[in-house]
Amino acid sequence: MKKHLLFILFFLGFLNDLQAQKLDLIPKPVKIEQKAGVFLIPPSVQIIVDKKAKKSASFISEKFLKNTGVSPSLIIGNKNKKNAITLLVDEKMSVPADGYTLNVSKTGMLIKGKSINGLLNGFQTLLQIFSAKEVKKGTIPFVEIEDYPRFEWRGMMLDVSRQFFDKETVKNYIDWLAAHKMNIFHWHLTDDNGWRIEIKSMPDLALKGGFRGPGEVLLPSYGSGNKRYGGFYTQEEIKEVVEYALQRGVSIMPEIEIPGHSRAVTASYPEIGCVTTQETKSVQGEVKNVWCVGREENYEILDSIIKEFSQMFPFEYIHVAGDEVNRANWEQCPKCKAVMEKEGYTDTFQLQNYFFRRIEKIVEKYGKKSAGWNEILKGGELSPKTEIFAWQGISYGIESVKKGHTTIMIPGQYTYFDMAQSENERGHRWAAITDTKRVYSFEPIPEKDLSLKEQKLIKGVQGALWSEYLDLPARFMEYQSYPRITALSEIAWSKKSDKNWEDFYSRLTNSHLSRLDNMGIAFRDFPPTALYKNGSITVTLPYEGAIVRYDGDGKEPSNNSPIYSVPIQTKEYEKYMFRTFFNDNVSSPAVKVDKLPVAVWNTSKVEVINFSQNISENIDKNGIWYLGFNPTSDGSTSGFIKEVSLFENDKLIKSYTAENTLKSKSRLRFVVDNYKEKNKYRLDFIFENKEAKESSAKVNFDCSPYQEPEVKVTSSMAENPKFPISRLEDYNIESYLRTDVPCANGDWILYTFKNPVTSSKIDVSTGIPHHPRFIISGGHVEYSYNGIDFIKGDAFDYGNASIYPSNAVKAVKIVITETNNEPIMAAQDLRINP
Repeated sequence: MKKHLLFILFFLGFLNDLQAQKLDLIPKPVKIEQKAGVFLIPPSVQIIVDKKAKKSASFISEKFLKNTGVSPSLIIGNKNKKNAITLLVDEKMSVPADGYTLNVSKTGMLIKGKSINGLLNGFQTLLQIFSAKEVKKGTIPFVEIEDYPRFEWRGMMLDVSRQFFDKETVKNYIDWLAAHKMNIFHWHLTDDNGWRIEIKSMPDLALKGGFRGPGEVLLPSYGSGNKRYGGFYTQEEIKEVVEYALQRGVSIMPEIEIPGHSRAVTASYPEIGCVTTQETKSVQGEVKNVWCVGREENYEILDSIIKEFSQMFPFEYIHVAGDEVNRANWEQCPKCKAVMEKEGYTDTFQLQNYFFRRIEKIVEKYGKKSAGWNEILKGGELSPKTEIFAWQGISYGIESVKKGHTTIMIPGQYTYFDMAQSENERGHRWAAITDTKRVYSFEPIPEKDLSLKEQKLIKGVQGALWSEYLDLPARFMEYQSYPRITALSEIAWSKKSDKNWEDFYSRLTNSHLSRLDNMGIAFRDFPPTALYKNGSITVTLPYEGAIVRYDGDGKEPSNNSPIYSVPIQTKEYEKYMFRTFFNDNVSSPAVKVDKLPVAVWNTSKVEVINFSQNISENIDKNGIWYLGFNPTSDGSTSGFIKEVSLFENDKLIKSYTAENTLKSKSRLRFVVDNYKEKNKYRLDFIFENKEAKESSAKVNFDCSPYQEPEVKVTSSMAENPKFPISRLEDYNIESYLRTDVPCANGDWILYTFKNPVTSSKIDVSTGIPHHPRFIISGGHVEYSYNGIDFIKGDAFDYGNASIYPSNAVKAVKIVITETNNEPIMAAQDLRINP
């Protein structure tokens, strides 16, 4: 009996050992088998590195020391020694390219790679094992791993034009990609707002086009301010970074942005652009940013530029862009029109194709292949060797494949990491709100639309980080990159059948966030959820052990704010904000308190649903309340809402009879000005799903934290008819004014209230909501108690200013003292605090 008991205890202990050795590897390996026992790393451990990987030996030694605290003895050779850590290349292995095996036993550890990159991938897995939360330092659990990537191309793009990142920052970024088995760094080196690479045959491209500010050929933009801003990489620095990346198993694909997005080029060498009598603007509002296709000398210039690119970058592809070309320039240019007439072209897409066919030949002349954004497919056929990057959507990837091109799936809706990660965070929104979970949901191969043969043309997947809004806050580039790139790495590497968000999230939060921290990445932590019900706020931590702090005065929590531990009793839930803090440098966005939805539905059939909800518990004060209909996912937007009515004690407060689509995310306004605790409130509305398509939504009813007094807005500036001044009168935080021209000294915007407004603080914001573009860079706010005499308030700081009036305010005025050096100016609704 004692023997049986001892065996059971031993077996339970064995299971606990296995459980304690959870490795939390990202990306998830193809095959992994863990066994009982650990290999103790000797203080004088030897690392044997295959002579084929000799250039990576120093990197291997340095990373080993950093992750274990043990300084290894490094040997270059091809023999496996007992009690050593051996890394060998075996090209005859029966695993795909970049694959490896990793075996740890009592006699030591052996990593075998199909190639040098395979060996390095295995080494990155070893580093992750060292840093797993439940692995004891100085040990390696006995384990057998066979692993290889799903996709050949596992890429990430960084834009260094809008914001310039120095050489060391780029090296760090490459290190982080290598740690996640990403093998392509796409370096976006040129664009409208800066040329970042030395070209010896055209020196002013970098010397002039690499800087913007007063007295420079490029105006300030994207937060650079009225000072000289910019920089570029010398050719020696480029070669240094390329070699650094190769030592880590990462290839660098350079991008030269042509023929559009080239304001830095035409500002440095004006003759390169078209000569036109009428200026036209690009999508981003830039003028004169297109190469002249009809100027024959330009092809000689491009030949010299591409030649120098090919000498600096050994990678087989040069990305020649081709996106968002302002072709209207060519329609005005005599030289471009002459080419069209000579070639018999009927539209400028054909002219664009003419340009890229010539570029392809130049690229191939120097032993390289061309790559470009999906727009280059328009206007005619391209070389079958040209690789297409499908950024505008999955359908563009399908089109590319069906035309026979190898294709990289990089749809903005899933893999553009300049997108905001939640509704209230900084970032673009044109593609989607893209958090880590959404990235992880992306499937690169649309199997239903492609044959098996066509699917093989999808070479891989890539992310992109455009840098328009990475100037602030500090290290925002890291915040936007991680942990979203961890999700991208698993899409690119791991088996489709192994994808599971809950499993991935567990590995990420249990060990991998700490790994990111150890790498020095200021990543975005996951926010908590805070729910208000019956006078109490309850917070759910984003993961076990997370530290959540809160503020009860309407401010974002700081490192010194109190830690949440028990539900908070309050009726002023709107004043509370919560935030996860990983450490002093890493936190989540601050989140407000949610309330339970007042209604929900989930259907995929044709039906009409009549809702009549008692929402008395939801309404707890006088104020302006907004009813929001919010689809629970992108694919659940079918259906219509109509006949929406709010009742107080069976008396109608307000109704909306118009039919609105769920997809439009309707936001309806109600005023409650007779609230009493005993009042009964009822919400009635009709939802109709006219087609058998998925519809799923939550209906929220929330009180606005701001006042919304009747206001009239006037301005000295001409409005854009699509974004009129009247938008500053609707108190919709997503609508805004756009002018048709830049602002200038002496311009103004005047907000005049019908009745004076009592407020503790009024916030005045310029620029597009959530996007600090088209802001006022020079000016201040003024306010008046009588509408005639004005008092000077705050100067604008990064497009924002506030006033703190002591009496009721009749008017608020934006006073502009200098140009914003942008194509237009934008302004938003006032935020009027009680």
